[in-house]
Amino acid sequence: MSQCKAAMISYTSASQARRILQQYGVSSEIRRTEHFGPQGCGFVLVVQGDCGRVSDIFRREGIAFQPLQEGRDA
Repeated sequence: MSQCKAAMISYTSASQARRILQQYGVSSEIRRTEHFGPQGCGFVLVVQGDCGRVSDIFRREGIAFQPLQEGRDA
């Protein structure tokens, strides 16, 4: 299954984004990270699904997010 990672500016932002994704039936989890990318974010929201759909939901709902990274579930 594809996996999408969204760096978030805070745990609160990640939690809000997670709740919104749940309303759309998209599962996700919040993970703490020290080095996600050049922005150096402390939290990442890991979503089981397509980054395009996640990005569309975030934009529609006004959720601020860093560029999404797509990968495969390990």
